[in-house]
Amino acid sequence: MGENIEVEKSMEEEKDLYLDTISSYLEDIGKTPLLSEDEERQLAEKIKRGRDKLAHLATEAANIIKNNKELLSLYNKEKGGSPIDLNNLKKNTGRVREIIEFLEQKKEEIGKIRPDKDAKRIIHILEKIEKIKPEYEANRKKMIEANLRLVVSFAKKYTGKGVSFSDLIQEGNIGLSRAVDKFDYNRKKRFSTYASWWIRQALSRAIANQSRTIRLPTHIAQLLKKLSKISRQLEQELGREPTPEEIAERANISSKKIRQAMGITRTTISFETPLGENKDTPMIDFIPNVTIPPPVYKLTLDMLKKEVKELLEKTVKDKRELEILKLRFGLEKGEDHSLREIGKKYGVSRERIRQIQKRALNKLRIPAEKRGLRNYLELLDTLRVNFQETYNK
Repeated sequence: MGENIEVEKSMEEEKDLYLDTISSYLEDIGKTPLLSEDEERQLAEKIKRGRDKLAHLATEAANIIKNNKELLSLYNKEKGGSPIDLNNLKKNTGRVREIIEFLEQKKEEIGKIRPDKDAKRIIHILEKIEKIKPEYEANRKKMIEANLRLVVSFAKKYTGKGVSFSDLIQEGNIGLSRAVDKFDYNRKKRFSTYASWWIRQALSRAIANQSRTIRLPTHIAQLLKKLSKISRQLEQELGREPTPEEIAERANISSKKIRQAMGITRTTISFETPLGENKDTPMIDFIPNVTIPPPVYKLTLDMLKKEVKELLEKTVKDKRELEILKLRFGLEKGEDHSLREIGKKYGVSRERIRQIQKRALNKLRIPAEKRGLRNYLELLDTLRVNFQETYNK
């Protein structure tokens, strides 16, 4: 009884802290004045001018690095062999930032590079960057801060879809930041209109990644995650969407397998797809609220695992079946394992492990106590799937 009271007290304290943090954040961003159309245009013009200058300097530096073996070796060592691609560098803010970070971090080592003229040229470029960058970053920050309330307004519409409000704000802010990097004031469009698309995309992606309405097999989900990461890296390097062959080469996987994986992702439906009789309600509004605060589901998982382990040890007599269930549901060391991982451990296929798991669970159907245990396992599996990413952080 005393333990339950302590748990409830801890949960209430964490909830209060969470609400205080959100309230404080909303109060802070509410103090930042909104920009008029004229102010916004002037600020966007300054940001673009600074961005173009930095891109030009980064391109100059990259050309020197590519033609100097020592510099190229230093760059490859720092960036893990990532090639320097000068194509569309002006539009690739991420790659420009990467080159500038390299110059700043390795300034001392660059000064020792031979021939001296290359080192001096790089240092001269870096000095120019150091003069431009502070004003550029300040203008960029001002544009972001003036539009943080826009992110909150969208985040409110996306709550209750499996991602916490604070995480939605964080993801939306990333989308806002990308919008600032991509915005072109010459298009005669208000920044808020342009940024809305980037913010919605960031929020939809966060929900899709953290709370899938359709469960994919673990090995497929892991492959898609890997390919998505590689695709983003290549897009940043190439300044365009990579081809399946380029992704396949980087991932060391056949292009056929890449196309199969891409086929899976293409079957997904946008959260913005209109549904309902009048086609006026986005699909996201139909997804049920499965949000559970982190302390609640962590405690729930821990308590369930302890009880399930005790009941399993009393009920399942086959040693191998018992070990497989413990590994599958993370009852031994707190870490659940995929069918493939367990199959590798026992030297059998993933499908064989699935059959053994099914047989073991079927044995729990008849007696009342065993039916209760089966329900525990189903609930545990549901919690494990829905909150795996957050719980494993």
